[in-house]
Amino acid sequence: MHAADLPLVIFGTGGLARELWGWMKTARDGRPRARMAAFVVDDAALDSYDGIPVMSREQARRLQRVEYLIAVANPMERKRLSAELDALGWQAGTYTHESALLGVNLTIGKGTMIFPRCSISSDATLGEHVLVNGGTAIGHDCVIASYCSLLGGASINGSVTLGEGVLVGAGAIIHPGKKIGSGATVGMGSVVLRHVAAGQTVFGNPAKPLH
Repeated sequence: MHAADLPLVIFGTGGLARELWGWMKTARDGRPRARMAAFVVDDAALDSYDGIPVMSREQARRLQRVEYLIAVANPMERKRLSAELDALGWQAGTYTHESALLGVNLTIGKGTMIFPRCSISSDATLGEHVLVNGGTAIGHDCVIASYCSLLGGASINGSVTLGEGVLVGAGAIIHPGKKIGSGATVGMGSVVLRHVAAGQTVFGNPAKPLH
């Protein structure tokens, strides 16, 4: 069975999960509402949200043959959870809001979510479980490795490379052709004019390492 035909589970009931569900349920074709099976959280304090059951992870282990999306912003937490859910035999889905503008010759990995009013230019590559939050722009020929989180309104200009698990804060701008190493963090509103080393946190305009 194709993932798009399976019952749908969203991992999380925090702000990101609630935003994702709000956009999915209003889709013109109505299919997400019909397929939505549950929200899954570490500690199920709620029985339901918006009429959808909320399950703990222990309860969810009983589910079989479902599609999942991880609505968690932390890149490494998303990586850990995806490995756990794949081991249960769940299938990672993808999500692209109908307002997103997509170029040609794109590669988009499983588990990736593209939220409203995003634009992704031609010949860009997005790995697995990438989060592209609302209003983000990704330029042509960019390579965005798996588990990256690009928060609202970020601007990733042409031919930028982001290593695995990079977090780019809301409103940040990355100059064309720059390389951001795996596990790096670009602070909110920063302007990156130079390459950023793996694991480094940079902030400001122009962005500089935080010590």
